[in-house]
Amino acid sequence: QGNGGLREHVNAVNAEREFRGLNPLEALHVNDWPDGAEVTGDPNVVFLEDEDAYETVRTSADDDDGPSGGGLVGGAAIPPSSLYSSVCVGGTFDGMHYGHRKLLTLAISSVRPVDGRLLVGVTRDEMLTHKAFAESIPTLEERVAGVLDFVGNLAPGMKNRIRCVPISDEYGPPGQPEGSEVYPGVKNDFDALVLSHETLPTGRKLNGYREDVLGLEPLKLLCTQRTEPHGMSSTALRRMRTSKK
Repeated sequence: QGNGGLREHVNAVNAEREFRGLNPLEALHVNDWPDGAEVTGDPNVVFLEDEDAYETVRTSADDDDGPSGGGLVGGAAIPPSSLYSSVCVGGTFDGMHYGHRKLLTLAISSVRPVDGRLLVGVTRDEMLTHKAFAESIPTLEERVAGVLDFVGNLAPGMKNRIRCVPISDEYGPPGQPEGSEVYPGVKNDFDALVLSHETLPTGRKLNGYREDVLGLEPLKLLCTQRTEPHGMSSTALRRMRTSKK
């Protein structure tokens, strides 16, 4: 908006593309920098791509007597002190765009080798009716299939240690009391939750609920750190798909 704004920039680019015989570009709205992006001082929040945080982890890992190897994030080895035995991650996983793939990759990379487990929660259809362009969201079965296909190709050796379950409430399995049968066969022994900036406030609420209501230990919140203040969202992609129908 305004002189020199996004619209003017896109119009100028498209004028040049038209001159060169190229198809026009489409400007897609993305969300502003999400709430929770500036969280500091919470010992249970770790920004996975925060170099200072990794330096702290490396320093503590250097004192360990065990092996120094670990998973990978961005090509860097994750020390054993930042790997977890029972990791969970959740989302809509609509379209499996870059953000989804990054989240799942970080989740897999945060699981301890040999005996670590990962649970992926996929939001049920009935919880998505309030979302913008909800009619463009694939069915639960399609979204679960997309998740399983991606993680199966990314980490085929972890096939028996990864489980995908539909979730029907805000907190999912990590927010259930011990012995609950809301998610049959899922034990609430999680020690880490991988999430994005958009859902970090919910993750911190979950930790409060675990401590104050359930009497459980808080989860280590492993949060993806964005490299720029804006990012592509599922809503933007659904808007684009809807406009093209």
